[in-house]
Amino acid sequence: MNILILSFSNISRDPRVLRQIDFVRSNGTNNLYLSGLDYLGKEPFIPLLNRQRTLLEKIGLLFTNIFRFNKLKEKRFLKLVNVSKLQKLCSDNKIDYILANDLETWPVAFQLKKVCSNAKIILDAHEYYPRHFEDNLIWRIMHASYYNFVCDQYIPMTDEIITVADGLAREYKARFHKNCHVVFNSPDFEDSIKPVALEENKIKLIHHGIANRSRKLEKMIRLMDHLDSRFELYLMLVPTDLKYLKHLKELSQGKKIYFLDPVPTTDISTYINRFDLGLFLLEPINFNYENALPNKFFEFIQGRLGIAIGPSKEMKTIVEQNNMGVVSEDFEEISLARSLNSLTTNEVMQFKINSDHSAQRYSSLQNQEVFKTLFQ
Repeated sequence: MNILILSFSNISRDPRVLRQIDFVRSNGTNNLYLSGLDYLGKEPFIPLLNRQRTLLEKIGLLFTNIFRFNKLKEKRFLKLVNVSKLQKLCSDNKIDYILANDLETWPVAFQLKKVCSNAKIILDAHEYYPRHFEDNLIWRIMHASYYNFVCDQYIPMTDEIITVADGLAREYKARFHKNCHVVFNSPDFEDSIKPVALEENKIKLIHHGIANRSRKLEKMIRLMDHLDSRFELYLMLVPTDLKYLKHLKELSQGKKIYFLDPVPTTDISTYINRFDLGLFLLEPINFNYENALPNKFFEFIQGRLGIAIGPSKEMKTIVEQNNMGVVSEDFEEISLARSLNSLTTNEVMQFKINSDHSAQRYSSLQNQEVFKTLFQ
């Protein structure tokens, strides 16, 4: 098979795309080509963009967004893409499959199909894009129309579409009448990791991810005001918003909250194994948050931690089916605090053991079966 993977990201730091690369490698396919914003690996790579927008183009983009000139916006974006180089790669190497990650790459994939008409196209929807940031007024004014335009244009034309959770798959099916396969954001199976016993009179909570204001991470800091003396909170945040991260550190002063330096994505499961409960209280301010099933959730499981969450639909189903942790009644801190304060050491240890029993099922091994079916 000759496979081209497109991604509107730095591929070296994109765990979902890195797992796609691992899948292709593990199935003996050496004819793999990549295009994204950056990549430091060994595979043949063509930068997706040939340049950045000029100031004049940025001003023009503002007008196309405001007045919803979607076709014009797509045309101008494609001028920034190395379309001719990618088309030459596709024709010279007789590409069989184009796997297009992120909505931005979908128009690119269909430009390439013009020169490799037999190629199958798989769109990977990392989110439910028609309602991506529906809680944000600026997004609704400036971007929602284009996101819907791209979905309406390309989803009906694709050979297959995949996404990250059942709730998103159902919504894509309802809107576009297209079966959508689910590939979890789950890491590799770590056979060597085992649950670690709790320290005496101590329960260590861990949350990791990006410092993103829309996730309202301060709710987890305020949670500590309602927990008993056994609990400590560790935050390992990627500093995507330095001002917000500084704010979080100020809110944490005087509390048993500790900030950790981020570790590489591939090391997360092993690193967090020393903690007891993975914590994520995500208020459902938009459709994607309501149906979130993020990387960190599966890294909690792979790290053999118990899990403490709000009643997020997708995460709640897995936690309760496997008795891996606690789910609060609502998304308020006091509600989750009640659930946590009632826990005994033995209960937390049993959650960790149950995560251990579930680790293989919720690893990338299951995703490989989905991919095999797709390619077949």
